[in-house]
Amino acid sequence: QNKEAIRKRIVTAALSLFQTRGFDATTTKAIARKAGIAEGTVFNYFRTKEDIALHFFEQEVDQAIASVRDNPRLRKAPLEEKLFALVHSQLEFLAPYEKFIGAAFIHALKPASPLGIFSHRAQELRHRYVGFVQELLDESLPKNQYSSLSFLAPEVFWIYYLGALLYWLHDSSPGTQAGKAIDGISEEHDDRARGQHGFDGSGHCGQLCRLLVAASISG
Repeated sequence: QNKEAIRKRIVTAALSLFQTRGFDATTTKAIARKAGIAEGTVFNYFRTKEDIALHFFEQEVDQAIASVRDNPRLRKAPLEEKLFALVHSQLEFLAPYEKFIGAAFIHALKPASPLGIFSHRAQELRHRYVGFVQELLDESLPKNQYSSLSFLAPEVFWIYYLGALLYWLHDSSPGTQAGKAIDGISEEHDDRARGQHGFDGSGHCGQLCRLLVAASISG
């Protein structure tokens, strides 16, 4: 098998175990067994299970960015719609792994953890995401419309998104406000895809995206 196929098997096996056994209870030995390879082979691709987790989050951000950057229609769309598509792509990618995402958040708050928000790779990931949001701002808004605080908007958007995700993780049962908020993003996206209405910013995700635009434009 080629290296990329083996890497994918390792990641798929790890995510399955992170979700069913829990991140802390999963070992590289168990991941190797699940993937049907030797444990030493896992180490040829990832040093630790934390490396696998970080690879997953890098994939999440990369595919979300690509879903907007590589879509000719979206590149010509209003800024709100681009941001809407970015967030929806992320949530769609993360949704099957709610239990694992919750565990990762706990580790992210530990300064010494490889998954910690201040780790080198986590910071690189944040810079990549924030940089793309800034790119969307630059291509969508005339410079003379920028507010004096517009440079903060991409960072605020990143923090707001993480907060919404954390809220969802702790309150995602049917009928709760958090569950409705996240479900609303999917419903709004599905309506948009079916052509039932254009993007008007009226949904939950739309409101978040409009906040960023409002913060970026001079009053």
